[in-house]
Amino acid sequence: MIYGEYQLGKKKLDLSKNKNFKKFFPSTGIRYVYKTGLNENTLTLSKKVLTRIKKKINLSNLEGLIFISQSPISTIPPTTSFIHKEFNLPTNCFTLDLIQGCSSFPYAFFLANRYLKDKVFKNVLILSSETYRDYISISNKSSYPIFSDGASAIYMDNKTKIKILSEVYYTDGKGSKDLCTFKKKLIMDGPAVFFFTKTKVPIAVKSLLKKSRLKINKIDYFYFHQASKLVLNNIRSSLKIPDNKVL
Repeated sequence: MIYGEYQLGKKKLDLSKNKNFKKFFPSTGIRYVYKTGLNENTLTLSKKVLTRIKKKINLSNLEGLIFISQSPISTIPPTTSFIHKEFNLPTNCFTLDLIQGCSSFPYAFFLANRYLKDKVFKNVLILSSETYRDYISISNKSSYPIFSDGASAIYMDNKTKIKILSEVYYTDGKGSKDLCTFKKKLIMDGPAVFFFTKTKVPIAVKSLLKKSRLKINKIDYFYFHQASKLVLNNIRSSLKIPDNKVL
């Protein structure tokens, strides 16, 4: 079975009040973003999510915890250490911190699924928490209308029935400068990121379809992880996916 919970930052920002809203909204499709309030961070957001989900599951029997964040409160010790202590998790609980950006969730998901399938663990919790807006100023036109602060938790156990047909992985370190932090500020080269997704994502999708022995017309729906309407439209157009099959 799979259980999920999420928590957004306290401050809800209405982007329509920004003078540039009419320019960027057609490209992003995003009107509201969320920011952490005073004394909120990735750990406090994580605690709120886990407090909710522990009403559905028994954390005292948790065997695996994977924490995802590019804005953790600590790397030494890892944030999972604080979570482990706060919720008195078992001493034999496997813990892992991942810092892989948007790729972190599929990495964590595939890893958790393998651990369950191979009976290494009976259950795994994937916890994701980010406070990107701490690094974004209102003058940052590329990032300000896209990123939100929030956390989510997904619990999987040995009763979870997931069938993954195939998976592919790609890494391109040459683009590291296009999305990075510099002097505690998030820097994103919007055109470069757009070009990357436009050219590389279709290649990955085609590779995945070939490996899965599937055609686009055999798939009911595509869920792409992109916070941009413009990017999604270009990926859809490049792959010739019908409009009604893409969120």
